[in-house]
This record gives sequence, structure tokens and C-alpha cells, in this order.
Amino acid sequence: MTTFRQLRSILLFLTVAGCATPSPESAPADAETMKTAIQAREREWSAAFLAADAAAVAALYTEDGASIQATGDWRRGREAIGLGMQPDFDSTTFTAREDITEEVIPLSADYLFEVGHYSSTGTSKADGTEKSSSGRYIVLWQRDADGVWRIHRDMGTAAPVKP
Repeated sequence: MTTFRQLRSILLFLTVAGCATPSPESAPADAETMKTAIQAREREWSAAFLAADAAAVAALYTEDGASIQATGDWRRGREAIGLGMQPDFDSTTFTAREDITEEVIPLSADYLFEVGHYSSTGTSKADGTEKSSSGRYIVLWQRDADGVWRIHRDMGTAAPVKP
């Protein structure tokens, strides 16, 4: 049931984003240039995550950014995103985090989709046991007025990553 709900949410996410028709003046920039910029932002995300800095992770989102959790719950706005991540940082010392961009799909000069996968490892602060996670994600990026790419919407699911 949860898998069906996740699939339905992903399809809705893609459908809504696909309704945006780029105008000629907002034609997509070079996809490879966009991918390079997004990969740099993903490295910033991973660094903030490894530093257990929920505020720095949240700052990578647009002001009205939202993160859809695997449970289907939304975290809306930077404050909610940061607060939602804090329990993970309070319970785990993360030692590795990697986000791999597999595909970038330009929608316009100011919006693009990213599809990728992630992995993280760490140890529980309560009992020292090793914890690891991996999965896939999709992100709708928006270039803000300041020219910086920020996460506008994201959705991920923990699952073994298969090539």
C-alpha cells in the first residue's frame, strides 16, 4: 500500500511539473552546465548533512520549499525542513553521505528535475550500532532571483539502489 501511495505521489509530482510550458525567453540552458551546477549543490547538501547542520541543509531549499517524506507527509518551508531533519542528527553520527545525480532534465532556464540516488552511513549515538541507508530521489530545482539553484520540491525513498 505504501509503495502504491509513493508511486501515486511521484506521478502527481511529475504531472504537475510537466504542465509548466517554457516560454522562448526561458529556454533551458545547456543541460551539462545545469548538471554540473546541481552536482555542486548536492555536494553542499552532503557536507551540511555530514556536519549535522539542519539549518544549512534547509538553506539549500527555496523559502517555500517542501520535502515529501516516504510516509507521504510534507515538510513545508525551511524551518519545517530543518526541524524535521534534526532528530536524525540527534540520534546518529553520520560518517559518510553521497548523492549521485543520474539525470538532469531541464524544464526551463529556471527549473529542472534531477533524478539520483544516495547512500549514508553512521553510528547510533544511543548504542554505537552501525546504521546505513540508501535510496533514490527526485528533486525539482528552482533558480532563485539571485541566480542560485535551490531545492523547490524533493521526494526520496529508502531502498537498495540497483543500477
